Amino acid sequence: MLKRLHFGNAKFKTLNLKGCRNLETLDLENCEDLVELHMPVESLILKTLHLCTPKLKTLNLKGARNLEKLYLNHCEDLVELHMPIESFKLRSFKICCSKLRTLDLGLTPNLEELDLKDFYDLVEVHVPVGCLIKVACSNLSGWVMFAPLLVNQGFPEVDPRTELILTVTSLDTSSLHPDINLPKFQLHCVYNESLLSPSGNLGKLISFGLCGCTSLASLSGSISLRSICGLQCLKKLTLEGFIPEVPNELDQLEFLEELTLSSTKIKHLPDRICMLKRLKLLRFKSCWLLEQLPEDLGRLECLEELYLTECLFLRDIPNSICEMKRLKCFHLPYCVLVEKLPEEIGRINCLKELNIEGTGIKHLPQSTFQLKGLRILGSRWQLESYDFTSVTTRKVVVLLRSFPTEKYA
Repeated sequence: MLKRLHFGNAKFKTLNLKGCRNLETLDLENCEDLVELHMPVESLILKTLHLCTPKLKTLNLKGARNLEKLYLNHCEDLVELHMPIESFKLRSFKICCSKLRTLDLGLTPNLEELDLKDFYDLVEVHVPVGCLIKVACSNLSGWVMFAPLLVNQGFPEVDPRTELILTVTSLDTSSLHPDINLPKFQLHCVYNESLLSPSGNLGKLISFGLCGCTSLASLSGSISLRSICGLQCLKKLTLEGFIPEVPNELDQLEFLEELTLSSTKIKHLPDRICMLKRLKLLRFKSCWLLEQLPEDLGRLECLEELYLTECLFLRDIPNSICEMKRLKCFHLPYCVLVEKLPEEIGRINCLKELNIEGTGIKHLPQSTFQLKGLRILGSRWQLESYDFTSVTTRKVVVLLRSFPTEKYA
């Protein structure tokens, strides 16, 4: 009839609990010499399991189908963890500092708290469809590929948004495969989601693949970037760092409202980016090798803000942007090879801010001066050549054109 068992700082090496079929709580704290733990074939009553057993290598919990809390802390030699096929009551799962290479979470549809930390050997995680949709608190860090994957889920009071920030960093070596001669990388991932609209995206993020030895071609292909396009209800996406190209399937993110791309490796953009009908903000930052924008960029009919910062190889702005009826801000600072703007840019009646600092633009289209309330930002010498009057004394100034009173009142 034993229901609760707690050992602290015990020195035994083996613990046999096969006969304790009514055990509800098992707590083994700092049992540093324990190497074998024998659980009942069926532990249907067990609800809470807390282990801090650095030398334990194998843990079989297949019979513990009613577990509610599972904490494995500093099980540093753990290489095998057998979970139940179904854990419908499991709500909190925390594990850190283990040598697990694979982790199968099984069916855990009611999991609310998930902590996976310091998994330097982990290369594969199995998350069944429909699981992790209730996770409200998560900390996933110390993985070879995700370092860390930060997940924030809660109940924002205003404008709940689903957001992903993915940063790719090149690595000199991989702790898993130091001898493999391939480009190695690491992902830093931040994911935010409202519990008001659970999407199941967390399971997909975890399942991207965790080995940091994949080639950049695979990164841009089937492993990670293409997987992002399968995320549900994503509204904000930031891709930055060592990213070779933008995934072609980006148009599948039909709810996307904000897209930021920051990579010195991107040369081309897929035409299908123009099919993001809900996109309101598009930002390119330090995309040095980007040579051109899609000709049909004007199809982004909801776009309100367009930022092109330090796109050093970009030469032309497509005429189709004049079709963006809602565009309010157009910034292209330090796009040094851009020498002109579309002649009909004045058709964008909503345009309120234009930044041409550091560009090669020497002539502003005449239609620009028909836009009421337009602020033009740039260097003093650049804009004073258009007979503008400065309204500030900073290096980067905002200038207003002096027009005849009768015509432009």
